[in-house]
Amino acid sequence: SQADAPGNAFNVWGYGFNLDFLCMLMMSGFWVAWRHHFSPGGLVLGVLGLTGGAPFLTAYLFITSIQTNGDVAEILLGKTRAAAR
Repeated sequence: SQADAPGNAFNVWGYGFNLDFLCMLMMSGFWVAWRHHFSPGGLVLGVLGLTGGAPFLTAYLFITSIQTNGDVAEILLGKTRAAAR
């Protein structure tokens, strides 16, 4: 039907998905930058998290888990914050 046509104002599912996905990208980028204390390198990684999406985040978490030997606190908080807790 015409109500289900892409771009139609009544097709709210697409808008909801896009908003949800954008929020996930923004939160992952912010988290990566925060984890690196908003350093210049951390900000670059944060932008990559925002623009790279799930492929970047998957690779980032995989590499980080190897570097931290699977320490979940260090993966989530970073080395400095994990050591301070």
